[in-house]
Amino acid sequence: MLKPLKEYYRIGFTYSSNAIEGHTLTETETKVVLEDGLTIAGKPLRDHYEASGHSEAYDLIYSLSRKKTITEKDILNIHKLFYYRIDQESAGQYRKIPVVITGTTYVPPHLRKFQFL
Repeated sequence: MLKPLKEYYRIGFTYSSNAIEGHTLTETETKVVLEDGLTIAGKPLRDHYEASGHSEAYDLIYSLSRKKTITEKDILNIHKLFYYRIDQESAGQYRKIPVVITGTTYVPPHLRKFQFL
C-alpha cells in the first residue's frame, strides 16, 4: 500500500511544485513523463527536465527521511538532482546571483560567500 501512495504524492507534488513555477505540463503529462519516460509534443524540454529532476529529488528526500539528521551536503545533493539537466555548473552549488520572487515582498536570503563541503 505504501508504494502506490508514495508514487501518487511523487507525481502530484512534482506537478504542483512545477506548476507554481509556471511550467506547462499537466498532471497527467507529468505522470507520463515520470512513469513512461516520454516527452510531450509542444511542451518545453526544460519542463520535462525539471519534472524529472524534481522527481529524483523527491525520491532522495524520501530516503533521507529515515535518517536522524539531514546534512548540508544532503541539501546540496537535492539541489543537484533538481538542476543537473538544466545547469550543470550551478547544480548542487550555492547561487552566485541575487534572486527575486515576483508577486511577493519576500526577500530571499543573501548570497553565501563560501561553502561548507
